[in-house]
Amino acid sequence: METYLAELFAINEVILVAVYGQAFFVLGLAVALQWRSESRLELARSVPLLAAFGLTEAFVIWADIFIPLQEVLLSEGEIGLLRLWQLLLMLVGFTFLFHFALRLNWNNPWTPRLPWMFAALAAMTLAVAHSYGVPPLLLRLRFEQIARPLLIFVGAMLAAWGMRRTALQIEAMVLPRHIVTWLRVAGFSFGAHALFSGLFVPLSVEQVQIVRHTLMGIPLALPRLLIVAILAWAMIQALTIFRLELQRSMEELARLRALASDRQRIGRELHDGTIQAIYGAGLLLDNARSFMRENPDAAEEMFRTAIGQLNTTITDIRSYIFELREGEGQLAEAMGILVNEMRSQSEREIEYRLEGLLPPHYPKEISNHLLQMAREAITNALKHSEAETIVVALRGEADALVMSVADDGRGLPPGGAFRPGGQGVPNLRARATLLGGSLRLLNRPGGGLLVEVVVPYDSRPETTNGIEKHEASANSAG
Repeated sequence: METYLAELFAINEVILVAVYGQAFFVLGLAVALQWRSESRLELARSVPLLAAFGLTEAFVIWADIFIPLQEVLLSEGEIGLLRLWQLLLMLVGFTFLFHFALRLNWNNPWTPRLPWMFAALAAMTLAVAHSYGVPPLLLRLRFEQIARPLLIFVGAMLAAWGMRRTALQIEAMVLPRHIVTWLRVAGFSFGAHALFSGLFVPLSVEQVQIVRHTLMGIPLALPRLLIVAILAWAMIQALTIFRLELQRSMEELARLRALASDRQRIGRELHDGTIQAIYGAGLLLDNARSFMRENPDAAEEMFRTAIGQLNTTITDIRSYIFELREGEGQLAEAMGILVNEMRSQSEREIEYRLEGLLPPHYPKEISNHLLQMAREAITNALKHSEAETIVVALRGEADALVMSVADDGRGLPPGGAFRPGGQGVPNLRARATLLGGSLRLLNRPGGGLLVEVVVPYDSRPETTNGIEKHEASANSAG
């Protein structure tokens, strides 16, 4: 069996090496493209080093394909020089990983300098050994036997610990859960990389070639490739935190601008309208006082006018206060308007129920999501289930708000809620996820479908740009 595997991997040696290098290249490029220098997260100061490690390792691995191809064109000395440059590049890549791990765990400005001081000393040692005629492959063997345990194993284990610390920090910031999950996957990947790339070192010159260093007939390049691929995917998913942070900053800036604009407008209106009305009412009261003895009827009329002006002013001030309740909307009333609108458009029986104690005001973004989900569920019932009666309900529970849409139609098909080309259910699930809630689709015992959305009262919705773009593309396609 081992002989068969050895022959199989020997035939596909170039392919394996190329894909192995590609995995590192994807890791480096993806991290570099997702990095945001303006981010305030601690992780942002470390990931450029991880990108540099991935790109450097990719070129080191690909050099094992490139250099042998040049042996028919270049002299032995020139090939040896290329091997030396490959070795120096490998040293730089290992150092990038170690620097990344230190930066992820410590903020001391002197700590990251230590690996580069070691790298400079190691580079001079390699150059001197090469000048004294040490064979390049033997030089690489000794270098890997020393550098992999010191730099790769220790660095990758520190990186795994740093990813764990980062995951705990992100979790404490109440950011999306999937980011924390992928950071932990990245941490486990670093731990596996430490084992397979740091402890399994070549024992002979023949094993220096990546695909010839085997374990039970399988080249170590294969498990290393899988580990790096998982690490790359985990980092791609986890670093969406930078995009989320940017979107939230832009949304916060837009919110502050809108709030400042409203305050300026209300300030002008208070100055031009409310303050002038109060001033006018004060003049009337002052005049009424002087007429109280001489002309009581005129004084009484002035009192009535002043009271009317003050009542109007109170109404205006209340409207301003209501407008300043920024981000709050009355969900129950808005849902009732939506149900009436859908009922008149469809000419079907659509009931609306309120159950339990509902909060008088609900965050506007969450209200918008729930309204859109109700519209989607009602539309699906009208289009696909042949329902005659639809019941929309809002129910307040101890720690969550429940929105449900029930119908008496056909219910879910045997294969579940999936319908080729349909975007309704994916949109509902995406919105429920954004709200930090849950979605259930159940067939009712008497026939029909129940769509139920549960949203915790302490929900903090994620950015909505993704779902809005998703729905826009779905609507344009449909």
